[in-house]
Amino acid sequence: MNQEQTPFNLDAVNELNAIGDKVLAHATAHLFFIPFMTPEKFAEAIGLSKGVVGGWIDQGYIPTAKVGRYRMINMVVLVANLKEGKAS
Repeated sequence: MNQEQTPFNLDAVNELNAIGDKVLAHATAHLFFIPFMTPEKFAEAIGLSKGVVGGWIDQGYIPTAKVGRYRMINMVVLVANLKEGKAS
């Protein structure tokens, strides 16, 4: 399959990889680790808009879990996926 036939946007994959590096750096730079984070705080932490993060959540790129009545980003799964080289 050549690049024109690729079923996904390579620029988006590269951007996700760069964001993954930021998330890993942020998570490992802290002495404690927060298992869940609101999408708003996550967007703030990685320097993207809430809309972009919300879109990635809707597309399944960022793992979430329901905590009470809130949808939270599952940081444990996200960091594990990033360490394994998974984009989603």
